[in-house]
This record gives sequence, C-alpha cells and structure tokens, in this order.
Amino acid sequence: MQHFDVVILGAGFGGSLTALLLDRIGLSVALIDRGKHPRFSIGESSTPAAGYLLQSLSQKYDLPQFQPFCKYGTWQQACPDIACGVKRGFSYFVHQPGLRFQTGAAHCSELLVTANLSEPLADTHWYRADVDEFFAKEVQKSNVLYLDQTEILLQRTDVWKISGSRNDEGVSLQAAFLIDASGAASLVPRALGIRPQTEFATRSRAMYGHFRDVQLWDEVLEQSQVDRSDYPYACDLAALHHVLQEGWMWQLRLNNGITSAGFVLDERQDTLDWQQMLERYPAIEAQFAKATVVAPEAGLVTTGRLQRGWSESAGADWALLPHTAGFIDPLHSTGIAQTLCGIERLVSVLEQHWKKDSRRKQLANYSDSLMKERALIDRLVACCYRSRFDFNLFTASTMFYFAAATSFEHQRGQEQKQPIFLCADDSEFVRTVDRWLQLVSEYEQQSPVVKTAIRQAVEQAERMLAPWNRVGLFQPEVPNMYYYTAAPEMEPR
Repeated sequence: MQHFDVVILGAGFGGSLTALLLDRIGLSVALIDRGKHPRFSIGESSTPAAGYLLQSLSQKYDLPQFQPFCKYGTWQQACPDIACGVKRGFSYFVHQPGLRFQTGAAHCSELLVTANLSEPLADTHWYRADVDEFFAKEVQKSNVLYLDQTEILLQRTDVWKISGSRNDEGVSLQAAFLIDASGAASLVPRALGIRPQTEFATRSRAMYGHFRDVQLWDEVLEQSQVDRSDYPYACDLAALHHVLQEGWMWQLRLNNGITSAGFVLDERQDTLDWQQMLERYPAIEAQFAKATVVAPEAGLVTTGRLQRGWSESAGADWALLPHTAGFIDPLHSTGIAQTLCGIERLVSVLEQHWKKDSRRKQLANYSDSLMKERALIDRLVACCYRSRFDFNLFTASTMFYFAAATSFEHQRGQEQKQPIFLCADDSEFVRTVDRWLQLVSEYEQQSPVVKTAIRQAVEQAERMLAPWNRVGLFQPEVPNMYYYTAAPEMEPR
C-alpha cells in the first residue's frame, strides 16, 4: 500500500492544477479519476479575474506552461492546437416569445459589457476537452502519481484508505489528507455523511451541448437590419446571453468550429424541452436551423435543479474544491475564476500550516469562505432572474455582479490584496445585494411595473453601488454599451 500526503479525486483542470501546486511545495501527491481524457465538459467561460489568478499561480509556483492561458493572444501564440474562443466581455439580448428579435432607441434590448477590446488582452472560452487533457498531461510529467479509469472506495480511520481497481488490477493507497475535485459526484461529503444545503434563492435547470453550424447572432442581427455601428465589439466574441421569459441561453464560440450552447431555465415556471424553447423564439430558432449536436455523444444533457451545496467544505484531513463544494448557475461565468481562487487559498493553507495545529482553524476559514462565495453568487444570480421581466431592471441587476467582479480585480491587481472571490467577505456589499434582491423580488410579484418606478429603481441601484463602482457602471457614453470595464489601465485607448 502506497502512502501519500495528499490524494486528490478528480482530474479536471482544478484537480490537476492543485496536484501540481502541492507537488511544487514538496508534498507527495496522487491524482485519481474514474474517467479518461479527452472528454466533454462545460464550465468554459473565463473572466479577467481568472486570468489574474492563473497568472499569479503560474508565477508563484514556477509553472510557466500555464501562463499562456491567461489571455487569448498568448494562448494563440504558445498553444494554437488547444482550442479556445475569444471573449471580449458579456453580451445580452432580450427576446419576447413568438417574436423576432426587436431593438429600439438607446439599445433598449441590447447590453454589451467589454472586458478587453484588444485581441491580445482578451479573455477566453476554454474548450475543456483540450484544456483539461493538457493539464492532466502536465501532471503525468511530474512526480504526482496519476491514475485514470480508476473506481475507488473510501474508508476513513486515522488516515484515508482508498481502494479500488484500474484495468482489472487492484489499487490501494493511503492519504493523510484528501481533496475532492470530483464536482457533482462529491465523493468525500457523501462518504462522510455531510449534510447537503437545500435552500437557495435561485431555482434553475439546464439543457446544453456542443454544436456545429450555429449561425452567428451578428448575422441574424444584420438580416434584421439592427444597427451595430456603436457596438464595442462583434457580439458573438463574448459570453453571449439571450434573455428570455423562461430564463436565458448561453452561446460560446470556439475556434475549432464548435459552439457551446445551453438554455438555463427558471425551474419555478418552466417545463419546456429544447425544441419547444427554439420554437418560442424565432430568431434563436433561425440560428439553430442547420446546427447539429456533436457532444456529448449521447445527445443533449438535461439536468434537474442546478443548485447544490454542502454544509461543510473542509475538515481536519479533507477539503473540497469550489466546484465540488457547490454550484449555483452559470449566468455570470464564475466557475473557472472561483475554482482558481479556491485552489490558491487551499494550497496556501496546506503550504503554511501542513504540520501545525493552526491547520484545522485555517481549513475552517477556507470552508467558511466557500460558503460566503456561494451565498453571494446565489443572490447575484437571483437578482437577475427576478428582474428579467424588465430589461432596464435586468441590466441594473447585472451591474451588481460587474461591481463585485471589478472590485475583486482591482483589489487583486492594484492593491495587491487577496480578498475571497467577488469580495464576498465585504459585509456591506453583501447587505447591499440583499436589499436589491428584496426590491426586485417585490417588483417581480407586481409585474408589470410602471416605467417611472423602474427608472427610480435603476437610479437607486446606481446610488447603492457607488462605493464599488470603479469603472463607470451606469454611465456609458453610449447607452448599454460599455467599452471599458476590467483592467482599464492595461487597455490601449
């Protein structure tokens, strides 16, 4: 039986990166996965925060091979064979059932929020089949024991005992510490009987897959003679959101010809399937008229309720990575950045407190931080769901996320601080989000709401966010067109 300081369960990019970092600090590590690469996976949309975090980790732990993934330009130069997509920011288009997309004065049904306009500095969509495989291959080059296609059983005594089989051969390991990077499988909390969290403000389900031959949304707009002359970028070069009566749809364009697309629907009021959703929205249906599903092989994934979480995320000899600890909704593309933020904190705890009595307390703090992040993301997403009946109100709700994201980026980049993700430890900001959620929830119950009340609510949102509004939110030169948000000091103007 082999003994390791740490065994990690799950070889997505999060588990693989954690294994490499722990190897760098001198711990003995094994990484175990029940599947093999390459494989279909979503959670593909990166953000400026993710770039900052990955760059920091790459530099601190001397892993230069990951540095190119921080920006689109360096990715294309160093790793052109690993598929990705340009992400200039977030674009949103609101639709009405049964109608072609319609716009109006002052971009009343469109919102584009730019991160970086220049292609070299742009963020990316990660084609996870390629990216996860690359990270796993880097693990195989290291001192880490890598076991894929391995089924395991867990037993906890004074150490963790991991037994199982791989290619019809027995596997038997011991670990002083166990990290669960298995995502929704949640092997460790299930083994320990940890109580699941069931109360969330957000209630949504998803249908998704990878497609070829999805028509560009920009082409649909051109055919509809929508004026795009003052768009800051081509709207498909973004995390593209269609805002719908039932929820929303994402579209992410990758440079291998694949489009990641999915409907995320409010579970409180929806039972429609994929084809029924397309038929309700003619402009989106036109996009998919010639599209074919290419992954997963079994066809589109249909989920139950997305929201999940555990009441604890770490103990004396175990910890969960963020994507195992819980999940809310992909509306704000928080997955990659939150995972990297959690990895940074967890590795720091183990590096500084491995053999110290303080480790238990620091791990408790780590667990608490994941709970705070999940609670804030839940509220930020719920604000948008509650306000989608009016696009002006929805736009204001998105600003709460952008205020949180840009404040986090500012503190990381300019103040050299390490707040928890989205500044979820800022109690005043959290209270502000709670007040806004209460307001939009009340309006949702009253819908329709008179235009004067909506205008006043948007003005109130601007006042509420003033302490965290670092990048001119609510005041774009062109209505609903934000040319500069993330890292403006790096942006050529």
